[in-house]
Amino acid sequence: MKKILVIALSTFCLMFTAYGHAEITFQGFASFVGGTTLDSDETYVGYENKLEYDKNSLFGLQVSSNMGEGLTVTGQLIARGNENYQPEFEWMYLSYNVTPTLNAKMGRIRTPFYMFSEYLEVGYTYPWIRPPVELYAAQVTNMDGLSFLYDMPIGKMDTQYMIVIGNRDTFSNDPTATVSDYKPLVGINAQFEYEAYTTKLIYTQGDISFESTAIDGTVALFNTDTAFRDKYVAVKDSTVVFAGAALNMDFYPFSVLLEFSSIDFDDLILAADETRTLASVTYNFEPCAVTYSLSGNQKESDSALANKATGAVLQGTAAAILTSTDRDVMTHTLGYRHDFHDSAAFKVELISTEDSDLKTEATLVRFAVDMIF
Repeated sequence: MKKILVIALSTFCLMFTAYGHAEITFQGFASFVGGTTLDSDETYVGYENKLEYDKNSLFGLQVSSNMGEGLTVTGQLIARGNENYQPEFEWMYLSYNVTPTLNAKMGRIRTPFYMFSEYLEVGYTYPWIRPPVELYAAQVTNMDGLSFLYDMPIGKMDTQYMIVIGNRDTFSNDPTATVSDYKPLVGINAQFEYEAYTTKLIYTQGDISFESTAIDGTVALFNTDTAFRDKYVAVKDSTVVFAGAALNMDFYPFSVLLEFSSIDFDDLILAADETRTLASVTYNFEPCAVTYSLSGNQKESDSALANKATGAVLQGTAAAILTSTDRDVMTHTLGYRHDFHDSAAFKVELISTEDSDLKTEATLVRFAVDMIF
């Protein structure tokens, strides 16, 4: 891993050797996380009833070069514990200030799904060890393409508008996947800041294609009704719509975050539409803070889709699949943060989650040190 990291950084830095006056800056962040569930039969976000240190641990290094006249180049390498600390480029883009209020980026950029999308990997910047997965669950964290960001003050209000256009060739960590594409992808979001209030509105749409040996058998069940199979079962150029809204209110020493998102999978029986919610309140008493969050994820299939299949047998099969995709998860998170250093924070969380559809529950204790440097 060290060899790969050195080669990647060396290649990135050599890009600027021809420009002798380029200002190159390095920034980094890291999270060292441990956790375990409390009962032997419980699992949650990959944790089991044994103390593990790699699930959410990561190390990130960002390199940027200011080329002058509004042109910069940025790369961000991240090595994640759950991927055996193999480094990969999370970001790799050029940025250009077209005008004082319009910025354009091209390359590998962040997908703007959430309030904290830009800082999703930097645990030091938010109160949790990781944002609650019931809402912050998208596997598409970056994309290759273009973005345009426009700043427009309106009186005392600061407003930003962003458009992103691109592709993502791999969005799934499923080792059995042979196709995992999210393209094209188009997103629009707007952010409004006024005194203690920050509001963000998000809309993203793309076409997903997914093929895997894990679902080949299910798709094959409908081979006698190819029209139903191709439209409602096979995941090929299927439109997905992600919409969200967030409101952050900072009334020191209290801050409140409300966030909502929905995902529409365009009548796929293998993927239920989702409603995601998050309500969080933080009380700050420097250098410490306490946070309580309530997060939910509800997946609800459309049972009427089963009636579109031909014949009672296929309709029954489709109905069973639709029922199996339903989920209703509610999670409570109580967290404590202590900034014991100017660039480091210790955090500990107690998480209790329940799925009322699957009749399962789990309790997770997780602790971490988050750093920026």
